[in-house]
Amino acid sequence: MTIDLDQAARAILRQNDRGGYTVPNGRVYPFQWNWDSAFVALGFDAFDRNRAWTELETLFEAQWPDGFLPHIVFWKDDPGYFPGPEVWASGTDPRTSGITQPPVAASVLRRLWDSATAAGEADRYRPRLVALFAKTLAWHRWFAAHRDPERRGVVVAMHPWETGRDNSPEWDAPGGRPGARAT
Repeated sequence: MTIDLDQAARAILRQNDRGGYTVPNGRVYPFQWNWDSAFVALGFDAFDRNRAWTELETLFEAQWPDGFLPHIVFWKDDPGYFPGPEVWASGTDPRTSGITQPPVAASVLRRLWDSATAAGEADRYRPRLVALFAKTLAWHRWFAAHRDPERRGVVVAMHPWETGRDNSPEWDAPGGRPGARAT
């Protein structure tokens, strides 16, 4: 039996679409995640360009005034998920986590623009590019100001989840009890 992977991938994106944002896994992760939305936008661009742009636009609706873009956006309540918005207590609307992830959305935005241009749709997407470019630039400036204060060209992660390697064993020792030895 042959599986049409393209159609299967599209079905997963549609299944996890929550109307403007996509969850990584509808059974486990009920919210919008920064990196995941960027990669999802690439997937949508293969068959629904408008929806791809909407994914990034929705993500950036949660951007803080200082340019910070959180790693989780809690668009709705889900008491079964921990740590939820009450743990993060960001005080934002929409509610968000208080950590970020590397700005892969900038590279995805470029790919979406290149795709729209190649399809002869640059005029249609230019206003959206301009708006998202300004927000992406603000996020990069936030990284420069808050995560590279010595201007060395290398940003620092403040939490293991910011690296995109959530729950990796490589964080067990650094995140463990002070003085505890790794086994």
